[in-house]
Amino acid sequence: MKDTKLSDSTVKVLRKTAIVSGSVLILLALFSNLLGLSTSSGLSSNQIVFAAAGIILIITGLLGRRFPAFYESTAKILLSIVIAVVLLDLLSLVLVKLIDPERFRIRARKIEVGHLEEFEHMVVMGRYEPFVVWRSNPIINCDSITINEDGFRSTPEASRSPDAFSVLMLGGSAMWGVGVSDSFTIAAYMQRDLSELIAGPVAVLNLAQSGHSSTQEVIELMLQLRDGNIPDLVIFYDGFNDVWGAYENGLAGVHHSLKPIAGRVEGTDEALGIMPVWEIILSKTNTWLLVTSLRSRGILPQEIVEIPTYRTMGIDFDTLTSQIVSVYYGNCLVIEALADSYGFDCLFIWQPTIWTGDKALTDREHIFCEGGNPSFLAGGDPAFLELLEASYDLFEESITDSTRYFSFRTVFDETDEGVYLDYSGAHVSADANKMITEELIRIISEED
Repeated sequence: MKDTKLSDSTVKVLRKTAIVSGSVLILLALFSNLLGLSTSSGLSSNQIVFAAAGIILIITGLLGRRFPAFYESTAKILLSIVIAVVLLDLLSLVLVKLIDPERFRIRARKIEVGHLEEFEHMVVMGRYEPFVVWRSNPIINCDSITINEDGFRSTPEASRSPDAFSVLMLGGSAMWGVGVSDSFTIAAYMQRDLSELIAGPVAVLNLAQSGHSSTQEVIELMLQLRDGNIPDLVIFYDGFNDVWGAYENGLAGVHHSLKPIAGRVEGTDEALGIMPVWEIILSKTNTWLLVTSLRSRGILPQEIVEIPTYRTMGIDFDTLTSQIVSVYYGNCLVIEALADSYGFDCLFIWQPTIWTGDKALTDREHIFCEGGNPSFLAGGDPAFLELLEASYDLFEESITDSTRYFSFRTVFDETDEGVYLDYSGAHVSADANKMITEELIRIISEED
């Protein structure tokens, strides 16, 4: 049989060719941006491919006849690693189903409808909506939460009669009803109480959205009026989110997550979630889903992220406080003009928070009040708490119409029961929502 083994001289030439070719490919990877071979200004996939191919060729040239044995050993090691990774991912899948079934359920629903991004890559907990930026996503529907196709939370027993006494309720997550089922939101209690107070059908609509500020609510009301939904009464439940938006952006009158949302519109890599290839692959695994679940439960430490605030931006405290209240009252003037034109009444309420009243706190509420939890880092920042307190003070001092403007900061001062549900310092229990509704009914009855 003829010997096909390459001669030493031929092997030597091939080794040199491989080393030179590999070196050229690595140089191409290094200078791809200058040569126009890269798809982006950073590290692109083309550069990775060039570099990887170059390294393989150089290793092949250096090893020569020993390369087959090296390749076999390397392949065995890589195969063992792949098997270990697959087993770890399967184990992570089981653990996530056991310790955090809700997170897994939401992820599965997102995959079903074609949205593979996890909540960590979302700017807001909702879907995009023209003009108001976002509304709730019906994907979160479950036994206790019902979101209609327009992104609004259901109010049980609300009449569909065109002749019903119509009430629109707008606000942030506290009015939306975080932590309680559909039947125990402020809107739901208002529906039941007004039905007893008013002769005839009543329709209370909960138009609140998590994170919405008063400016978004003005736009939401305009959209409702444009579409012919003319109410008899509109109630705005605000304060907290207007302060929070100014705190994180250093600017009054803007919605929260302004910079990330603006970055997505402008196409910046960070805002669009453009990551290295290995991070993209990792973020799609069950192992990463397990890590996020353990972080959310405090079992694993959260990533330490420095949050920019008005104070780190050097924004003047007094000026920002004044702007927050000024913008809010400006929005109210627009609403009053709409009320006069369309013939409805309106109430403006600043909601209670754990930091602005004098309620006797329970042990659990003391923990919330101290703040600093990763779920709401602002609660542990004196800069936020000082801005919140000062804004509430200025709002109350500026009230000139005591028939329309009210501060509910003291609404829980007489109760020793726990009302606050979490570190947000604004989400409250079903019983607390009932107390708030009773105060609203008292105001409505007195003002006829």
